[in-house]
Amino acid sequence: MDEAYDAEGFGRAIRRARRARGWTQAELASWLGASRQTVVKLEAGGPVSLPFAMKALSMLGSKAVIARKSQRFVEAADGDA
Repeated sequence: MDEAYDAEGFGRAIRRARRARGWTQAELASWLGASRQTVVKLEAGGPVSLPFAMKALSMLGSKAVIARKSQRFVEAADGDA
């Protein structure tokens, strides 16, 4: 299971999932109705829409899970409120 804490980590997880299926960026882009450059941007952690990222996850048989990163991080964030 991949864990991603930022856009770059998310992109790496997408790339690993795509490669594990033996798909090229062009194939994934075609199935998503997007350009290969959009998939390149996604895999690099660049700006893409959330619906596009979620569609890519679904196409790759993956899902996103929102979970607490760590208690210390949560306490620090709560202190900023």
